[in-house]
Amino acid sequence: MLRSTYLNLTRWISRRRPRITMSLLLITMLCAQYKLNAGPDAPVVLNEPVVTVTKADSGDPFEALIRRDPLAALRMARAEHLQGVTDYVCVMVKQELLPDGMSKEQEIKVKFRHEPYSVYMEWQRNQDQAARVIYVKGRWTDSTAEDPNDRELAVAQPGIIARIFVKSVKKPIHGALAKKASRRCIDDFGFQKTFDRLISVSELAQRNGDLTLAFHGETQFDDRPAWVLRRRLPYDGEGGTYPDRVAEILIDKEYRVPVAIYCFSEIDRHPRNLIAKYEYRSIRMQVGLTEKDFEPRTYGM
Repeated sequence: MLRSTYLNLTRWISRRRPRITMSLLLITMLCAQYKLNAGPDAPVVLNEPVVTVTKADSGDPFEALIRRDPLAALRMARAEHLQGVTDYVCVMVKQELLPDGMSKEQEIKVKFRHEPYSVYMEWQRNQDQAARVIYVKGRWTDSTAEDPNDRELAVAQPGIIARIFVKSVKKPIHGALAKKASRRCIDDFGFQKTFDRLISVSELAQRNGDLTLAFHGETQFDDRPAWVLRRRLPYDGEGGTYPDRVAEILIDKEYRVPVAIYCFSEIDRHPRNLIAKYEYRSIRMQVGLTEKDFEPRTYGM
């Protein structure tokens, strides 16, 4: 009986050894790739646009509002965006201060759809743990995960080396690796979510008597006219009440969405004080994205 059990166990291990070895190899390569792409302290790439101060002469009620009451204008722009836009594509450029230091500047092609909430990301420059990631709310889940943060999943296409062995892997979008690689998770993406963060933090600061949010002028961003807002808060470090001390916010005049946000830890907006920057370029609204755009097989995943 004992000998039979031993033989069965030996056969079980032998059959699964290649699979176990492949899994360990994949994990090792993903970790190595993460270390290669994470700082420490990559050079900060910061080219804030030139801001000019002009008088409002367009006759646009929204422009009058954003100059007089920026927070009310953000609320209005959010409502208009939700009512009028169902999908869009853009190129996101981001750089963030992470636990391991300042990340490299990343350039990511993005497809986004509001319903069902869907995000496709494809790294064009300085990819991190994956070359592509697809997230559709509720589509991929792990109900057996003990940690609730590990239950919601995205499909990721590994970097070019790991891709030799596996086409794709499912990864928790709120897991430890995701949080280590970015200040924001993939389900934080979108102009609506950006509006939500800007408005909720500003409203909290307003209730506390801490908010300074003012119209600062106009500029050109991605060869398009934009308004510039500047917010100041009593920032007291990571994990404090507020996410930054100064936030420079660019609102596209036509689309009326935040196309660039630069967050700093000090009043002096020097690159050494950068916490994060997020830019959204080459935006196209209402492009008619379909299920195929968020299907892994479309991209060989």
